[in-house]
Amino acid sequence: MGRMGALRAVLRQLVQLDAAGAIAVCDRATDPYILALRAFAEFFGQRFETAAQSAARALDEADDAEAVALARAMSGLAAAGWPRGLLPQGGGDPLAAALEELQLLADVQRDSRAFILYLCAEAALACGRLSLASEFVANSGELPPDFLLEGDQRHPFAVLMQVMRARLLGFQGRVTEGLAAGEAAVASAKEPASLLLAEATMCLLLGEASQPPSVRAIADRLEANLPRPDNYLSCGCYLLVAYGLIATGDVARSARFLLAAGGTPDLENLTIVDRALGLELLAAAAIAENDLDAAEAWQERARPLLDNPIAAPTVQRLVSRVELLAGRPESAADWAQRAIDSAVATGRMVETAEAEIVLSRARAMLSAPEEAREALQAMVDAAMRAGRLAARRSAASELRSIGRRLRPRPGSGWEGLSHRERDVALLVVEGFGNRAIAAELHLSEHTVRAHVSRVLAAFGVASRSAVGAHLPDAVSPDSNQEQPAALTPRQDDVADCIARGMTNEQISHELGISVKTVEKHVTEILRRWHVASRVGVARKAHARKRHLS
Repeated sequence: MGRMGALRAVLRQLVQLDAAGAIAVCDRATDPYILALRAFAEFFGQRFETAAQSAARALDEADDAEAVALARAMSGLAAAGWPRGLLPQGGGDPLAAALEELQLLADVQRDSRAFILYLCAEAALACGRLSLASEFVANSGELPPDFLLEGDQRHPFAVLMQVMRARLLGFQGRVTEGLAAGEAAVASAKEPASLLLAEATMCLLLGEASQPPSVRAIADRLEANLPRPDNYLSCGCYLLVAYGLIATGDVARSARFLLAAGGTPDLENLTIVDRALGLELLAAAAIAENDLDAAEAWQERARPLLDNPIAAPTVQRLVSRVELLAGRPESAADWAQRAIDSAVATGRMVETAEAEIVLSRARAMLSAPEEAREALQAMVDAAMRAGRLAARRSAASELRSIGRRLRPRPGSGWEGLSHRERDVALLVVEGFGNRAIAAELHLSEHTVRAHVSRVLAAFGVASRSAVGAHLPDAVSPDSNQEQPAALTPRQDDVADCIARGMTNEQISHELGISVKTVEKHVTEILRRWHVASRVGVARKAHARKRHLS
């Protein structure tokens, strides 16, 4: 069997979750390219040590650019599953070498090149080297629309290649882009296994996008349909669901999915990075129950992975969490900073953000709550720009425990305000100044100023008068409120402009009348509607519009 025939057959077996069948395709093969494919099938079947042995042999025997590149990719992937690793003679970093020699694949058959680059990226992702994975994806370009064409359909394994890109975006914290890629993969999936993986990836991404109902719905559907977690793909589905659930705060259910995938208390069925993430999740579940003994037990299972560069950022963060529960904030801060440095070095931005949250907790315990708030605010601002809304939920929860709050998210409106800030917003709309609000609510003027700034930020406006244009969308006016008196058509236009937060100069330009005429109309509207300010005009204008509709 030739290389393309072997590639097509192996991938067909794997997308049907038949690792043994894929291994059988490669039996008695002498071509190192096909031997590397055998290693991939063995890895898929969670035979991590055997996969490492086959990959090392393939790389030792490879004597052409195509076979060398595939064997290097497989050696990198094998290192993700076998802690002791089995590099070929001479050692080295096979993925870095593969990246340096990509130009040697220029004449390789297009579909083989696409698979090799996918496998390099999958290997880098599985090793937690997200920046390197991105470089392979960038060098891949678009996936061939007719990859390993079968009849008039591309090979179903192409969906798994799409899903890898969506997963990478999710773990990088680029959630908005990841959701688009995940939706495309779901739409392309035809085989049951590839559809399950695509939907599980969407569970992860929707969790990071802070959409708990969608996450629960996918988790419910997959729980009823997932096959046994006895291969790389099915285990991956369980893990992705677990990560989606933990992002929404559902620790207990997340732990159940994780333990099902791991197989043993040491999670031996998982790759190194997933083992570390899984043990951290289980420690977090114990910490949520304030169970230090259990958290330390999970920490001890994770400690052997501390020296592994793949697992180090996660285990460092796990240790920091346990140190916090044990009341050792200085040690916790040290471990959290190590975790941040390690995660940043490999482009693991979601893990970086998690470590920053842990570090903020340690800082707060060390009597530096404002420093913690500023650090979390910066992290959340960056995460929000990428669509990772779950970061805000986690950070806000952390700050509540130390009596601090994040700034309202621009455009969050009424829902982004505390109860006290809503009281202030209502009084702003009624035309109260800061001193009057302070007297009404028994607050200091300094506190009122802070609340007003948060109100303006929540509604995404620059002035108090513009608040009235937004507040009625969230707060219905009193149904018994007297309807405002009738205005002339031109006064109606002016009132509508005021309701949209426009200044007199802007109204003048909008309506083609002088500023002095605008001022006269405003004065008459205030008199007819018995209000003292423009915000009162704005609120009555919205109330009337609701009444008429």
